[in-house]
Amino acid sequence: MTLFTVQEKRVILFLIGSLVLGYGIKLYNQSHYYDGFTALTKKEKESFKQTAELAYSSMGKSSEKETKVLKGGSSEKDYTPETEIININTAQKQDLIKLPKIGEVTAERIIRFRDDYGPFKTFDDLMKVKGIGPKTLAKLKSQITL
Repeated sequence: MTLFTVQEKRVILFLIGSLVLGYGIKLYNQSHYYDGFTALTKKEKESFKQTAELAYSSMGKSSEKETKVLKGGSSEKDYTPETEIININTAQKQDLIKLPKIGEVTAERIIRFRDDYGPFKTFDDLMKVKGIGPKTLAKLKSQITL
């Protein structure tokens, strides 16, 4: 009494052979993989740092911010993003989407409201648009104008 027919045995043998062959190919590819990456030594890092400092000093642009960056300090705290003031009464959809908490749907609602009822006269008129509440309006006030 046999458990599998001759054809089933062949299929099982084929599957096992395919798995073994696939695993062998995977191991071969992993052992022969080289991406050309070589880590820098401390000496190379120091050389690069000195070259960069020399380049900055020779350009005559040695402000405090650049000196902080060169010495390893962070200038991220000194960064102040420029905010664009958007006129709510004339802005297009792509401009309105740039505002915080305003997506495509809310931008379309603002434009539709403006078309139906005319230009916004006060900031509080924005709260008549569905999707804009007191919290959203507070975030928008610094970035919009009428």
